[in-house]
Amino acid sequence: MRRNLLACIAATITLTACGSGIDAHSDWDPTANFSSYQTYAWVDGAYTSGYGDLVDSRVQAAIEANLNAKGLRKATSGRDADLGIGFQITTQDRTTLQTVSSGWPGGYYGGYGYGGWGGGSSTTYSQNYTDGSLIIGLFDTDSQKMVWQGVGTKTLSEGNQSPEEREKNINEAVAKVMEDFPPGG
Repeated sequence: MRRNLLACIAATITLTACGSGIDAHSDWDPTANFSSYQTYAWVDGAYTSGYGDLVDSRVQAAIEANLNAKGLRKATSGRDADLGIGFQITTQDRTTLQTVSSGWPGGYYGGYGYGGWGGGSSTTYSQNYTDGSLIIGLFDTDSQKMVWQGVGTKTLSEGNQSPEEREKNINEAVAKVMEDFPPGG
């Protein structure tokens, strides 16, 4: 089961460029009965940020708080859970190019032309940035199939953040990604 769930998570990675806010979207199995899901558990090995235990713990706490607020409760064991949960954080380095032109081009007027010369120049600027994506997957533990996935992407800012700022940003990201869970709810 664990290998199938990890493969499902890997298949859900979608990176998109975005502005200053979080670009979030979700998808789900329309045949799943979301009202029947009452409990959840973490799928062993199906959650990692790649940024260490502190970030992983913050993301897990934010997801659990979101699910608890929506009436689900954590199962005592994975065997007793209706839903299995996994998450992943990915990053992608990107570059944008912008060309700025100045001056006037030469040209011809009508059929007569004037053979004028236009002076001008163009300068191209590049900007490097990193997009980060949070992918959350929920799996039906009986069928071992993904029933809901949410992806949130944001351009990451540089600079040091306090632990409180990191926690606040993670809570906001999880809330945005899970905004449409459960579907129709």
